[in-house]
Amino acid sequence: MAMGSTGTVNMTPEMLRNALSVIEEYRANTNNLHTQLSETISTLLSTSFSGSAADGFKYFYDNSIEPAIGEGLTKLLDTLKQIVEETLKAIPDVGGLDDQLGEGNRQQ
Repeated sequence: MAMGSTGTVNMTPEMLRNALSVIEEYRANTNNLHTQLSETISTLLSTSFSGSAADGFKYFYDNSIEPAIGEGLTKLLDTLKQIVEETLKAIPDVGGLDDQLGEGNRQQ
């Protein structure tokens, strides 16, 4: 969907509230998947995968995968949520008009 040639993006409060909802839904889904993966890895390493290859895999998982899908994804979603919340605060009231614009128009 083209927004015109000015580079202006128009967002409504409803769009941003929907975005917040989607971010929280995504967070819940990824947290659930992260828990499932952690449980699967733990079960795998404790029951049927051992030795040097298992130790190397655990090291790789703990130091590369876990930080990316754990703390890394959490920080990314926190930042995205903060951006949307701050943008929502900057949008004029539900009526869509900026009160300061009205005050400015009344000044002589």
